[in-house]
Amino acid sequence: MLELRNVPFKQQEQITWYLMDGLPMLLGAAFDAQGNGAYLAEYAMQRYGASRVQQVMPTEGWYRDNMPPVKAALEDGNLVDLPKDEDTLDDLRAVQVVNGVPRVPEQRSKAKSDGGKRHGDAAIALALAYYASREINKGPVTASYRRRRTSARLLENY
Repeated sequence: MLELRNVPFKQQEQITWYLMDGLPMLLGAAFDAQGNGAYLAEYAMQRYGASRVQQVMPTEGWYRDNMPPVKAALEDGNLVDLPKDEDTLDDLRAVQVVNGVPRVPEQRSKAKSDGGKRHGDAAIALALAYYASREINKGPVTASYRRRRTSARLLENY
């Protein structure tokens, strides 16, 4: 997780390309396509292809489908390498059940680290990352095998 604050769009783009180009087996990524993230999400999809990058609009339906698996993964201990800083933990604690759906509420809170405004971004980033790991390019699994070695066939019926 890399958090940027007050970084111009062009530098956000450069950082994103540097990170994504450095992943040798990048299978997929999910970008929050709301508000300021829409530009970078669209450009990433154009650069890496629609099969690898999804532009996600976190709607009530998306939260309903994708937040319960994140909660289950956290409870099961499958997501253990999370940053332990206060702002990240506060973002995760910001998730509330609104109209029966776990989501980040609309109101913003103040960051403990520097007083800046937060909106549960770490929780959304975690949900997007977990979504991408489960949904993008998962495709069918195919099994393959090689022919038996000639030496093994020489001993057949002996």
